[in-house]
Amino acid sequence: MKKYFQFPVPFLAAFPRSWLIFFVLLVVADLSSKVWITRTLNFDLAPYQRFEHNLGPEHKAVLRRYAGPESLEKADGLDKIDILGENGRYINLHLVFNDRFVFGSGPAAPVLGFFLTLGAVIFLFFYRWHNYNAGLSLAWLFVFSGALGNLIDKMFVKSLLDRSWKFSIVPQKDHVSGVVDFVECIWFDYAPAAGWCIPGTNFCPLGWLAWPVWPIWNLADSLIVVGMILLLFTMKQPPAEQKGR
Repeated sequence: MKKYFQFPVPFLAAFPRSWLIFFVLLVVADLSSKVWITRTLNFDLAPYQRFEHNLGPEHKAVLRRYAGPESLEKADGLDKIDILGENGRYINLHLVFNDRFVFGSGPAAPVLGFFLTLGAVIFLFFYRWHNYNAGLSLAWLFVFSGALGNLIDKMFVKSLLDRSWKFSIVPQKDHVSGVVDFVECIWFDYAPAAGWCIPGTNFCPLGWLAWPVWPIWNLADSLIVVGMILLLFTMKQPPAEQKGR
């Protein structure tokens, strides 16, 4: 165990000051966008999330069609914000909460998801420090910024009453758990692709082409994806001190 706490270089050699500054800026940008969007858009809750709460007219943040009888007052925010295309046909902002795992898969498990993300951040921190020359520094910046942004997001539940954020990693009454996702991109929606399966199996490798929309995402998600792609192409590069030999 002791060897894991013995590092080949000082902390600032593995994580330079300029790197740390941009890291903080990206995390702040991610969290600021999430706070802004929860204060602007109505909460589009999944059926199981709606079931967890006895929704009434006091839940001002929830979309009207999900808040009970038509007589209830309308939610006090916007349903969506159109970005690209007529009526947001291609890209729009639409607020949901992902308390599951990657791409909203698996069961709803906000507490487990928090600890898995925490474990991943700690592992990546130690790995990067021990392998400070492995991979592009910019790629690590994106991955760390996105991972910490989503981790901090998971440390708060969002009020269905007044849209405020409350520190808690466990579910709370009148609050929704989960990561704030809000960028919705219209996808191929090519239904025949869902039926192209390997004979004798249920594996349909092109099924993703049948999705009507790409899983809704946020800035942190995009940073992680771009960072991971960059790492795939740079992790096998030789350390910097060996390149000139």
